[in-house]
Amino acid sequence: MSAGAAKPHLSYSTLLAKALGDPAYSYLTWQDKHHLKIDLELVFRTLERKFGSDIRALEWPFALKAINEVLDEAEDYYEKGEGKLGQPAGTREWFHSVAVEGMDVADAWAVTPNSCRSVIARPGNKAARSDNLFGTASDSFYRNAYRVLNPQGSATEAKYGHYSALSWLDVHARNEGIENTVVWLGANNALGTVLGLKVAQTSGDGSIVNQPREQRQRYNLWHPRDFEIEYQQLLTRVDASMRSNVQPNWRVFLGTVPYVTIAPLAKGMGELRPVEDHGGLKGLYYQYYSYFPLSLETAVKTNTYLNFRDALHIDRTILEYNRIIKRGVAYLNSQHGAARYHVVDLGEVLSKMAWKRNKGQPTYAFPEELRFAYPPIDTKYFDVAPNGRIEGGGIFSLDGVHPTATAHGIIAWEFMKVMQAAGAMDGSAKLDWNAILASDLLRTKPIRLIQELYQHDHLMRLVLTGIQLLRA
Repeated sequence: MSAGAAKPHLSYSTLLAKALGDPAYSYLTWQDKHHLKIDLELVFRTLERKFGSDIRALEWPFALKAINEVLDEAEDYYEKGEGKLGQPAGTREWFHSVAVEGMDVADAWAVTPNSCRSVIARPGNKAARSDNLFGTASDSFYRNAYRVLNPQGSATEAKYGHYSALSWLDVHARNEGIENTVVWLGANNALGTVLGLKVAQTSGDGSIVNQPREQRQRYNLWHPRDFEIEYQQLLTRVDASMRSNVQPNWRVFLGTVPYVTIAPLAKGMGELRPVEDHGGLKGLYYQYYSYFPLSLETAVKTNTYLNFRDALHIDRTILEYNRIIKRGVAYLNSQHGAARYHVVDLGEVLSKMAWKRNKGQPTYAFPEELRFAYPPIDTKYFDVAPNGRIEGGGIFSLDGVHPTATAHGIIAWEFMKVMQAAGAMDGSAKLDWNAILASDLLRTKPIRLIQELYQHDHLMRLVLTGIQLLRA
């Protein structure tokens, strides 16, 4: 969240494990100051601690120095220090959670510790990039994936170097057995469109399938035919592992893809474009979509936007992704003669929750514990008045893309409803909403300095740099 994969202890999967009564559920843990990419929340809180709720003109050189100190510390840690490639990440030999921030569908089987090391060590690639303003550790996706898939580093690389996320699924299924598997992939096959504000779509002829990640990264929107080929591979591989599962009463829960144009990173601007029904899509769209800090004039002048046609095309494509997921699940269940696979329609959840898309009248029914939460929760970008009052937001973190701690609770709740209906979880299982809300520091300790984002190019550049690094 907030542009850095840093808080898996607050994630929906960890919350699900707690609700299932599994205290041993494991995941990669992070040190508070050492997060890959740019942890916007850490940076903003550091600045607010040093300079208060506004940064005066004469303080900016010191503010920029403070930002660089935060980023340099993490950069040195992952490129030269205890977090560098091959060093152990804690004491565990493996994790239950093998999710990697930035992973697309094919990465689930194509990315391994060996492939990560190969990319980082490729000819001409320096271990540390030049130390520019807002510099971060190089090849952050691969450094993260390596640590998740092979926590003990060099000591176990010979044993686990070829293990992908799906390799771990297969190992656990065959050994101790798995009752519940959660798979939520696909968003990163479209998210780059709003991160880069352009559409680079695959051809749809299957040529992109099984290409190395570095080749696939040239594209940010999978043609539905390409997505179907890769998602079918994912389902086939998952099902092969589940058929070898020593736990006979197993189930798999798959999340659909959220509509990325709803994320407040891409702010709707200009003329309103109501869509009554376009191949299953409806709602309020805009003439342009650009990064939330930018004005319409700046966005148009710098050609930094998606247009209405682009946004509608992206959403139609994601709608088809979700139809593909549902068809795949239906087919597998027919093959098993039982409901082994279950869809958690998070795309529909976000669509109902969208503030602007629904003309300020979202239809999503929040959990009872959140229906009268104050400040109210919505999908607008996090906004705080100078006096500390929260003016908007609650679902998306500071990068305008990833969920907040509260939103992770909602995601867990949506999975729980389907799991309970499927008999995979006791109906009395509950989430600890008091703890979830208390853990959401954007709500409990609002960042008043966020106002500066709209007034100073330095902070805007920081956020936009973080957004661009989400694609790395």
